[in-house]
Amino acid sequence: MADSIPKRKLDPQTKGKLENVVKELFSHKDFHQVNMRCLAEKTGVGLNTIYMHFDSKERLLFSFIDEWIQALDDRLAEHLQGLEDIREKIRKMIWVILDFYEKNPDIAAIVMMTVPFKTWATDNTFKQKDLSARVIGLFQEGKDKGILNPDIPAQIMFDVLYGIMHRSVYIWLYLNQKDSLTANANLYYDMIWRAIADPNRQK
Repeated sequence: MADSIPKRKLDPQTKGKLENVVKELFSHKDFHQVNMRCLAEKTGVGLNTIYMHFDSKERLLFSFIDEWIQALDDRLAEHLQGLEDIREKIRKMIWVILDFYEKNPDIAAIVMMTVPFKTWATDNTFKQKDLSARVIGLFQEGKDKGILNPDIPAQIMFDVLYGIMHRSVYIWLYLNQKDSLTANANLYYDMIWRAIADPNRQK
């Protein structure tokens, strides 16, 4: 499996330049229209310097995606801290995911639309291990407490959540971000809750 970790650590200034240009180009252009040379020209960073840190544009892009997803996971962990009720945890989780992409539409466009999933799936970053484990763990907690449907695996609950989140963000981008993503957070929560709650549990 491919390794997306840079060969050397970039200095903060160069990394910042690259990240800004990666967001700009990959969020507005097709993946195959962007190459290492245009990244170098746009940032003013030497092509050889970029290759010293990344083997290819795929490694470069996936490395930044990994950091962005980690930032989302860190934010989710912060917002869930101190919450005990499973319902409120799930509600907050949905809001945090939508809010993150609403505040970072360029990242949303890259992750949801630009990145070629077949290529990304060969890279370690595709698994989004920390974020996936946190979300699946939350669903499993709900199952263990007898709150969520015991017949639905936590992994399937995760798939349902991300299917809805992905579709909602994708359409939001397609419609040029006309409305607020988080405005529908409670609606999505109600739909997801009805799908995963234990039907035999008394309300």
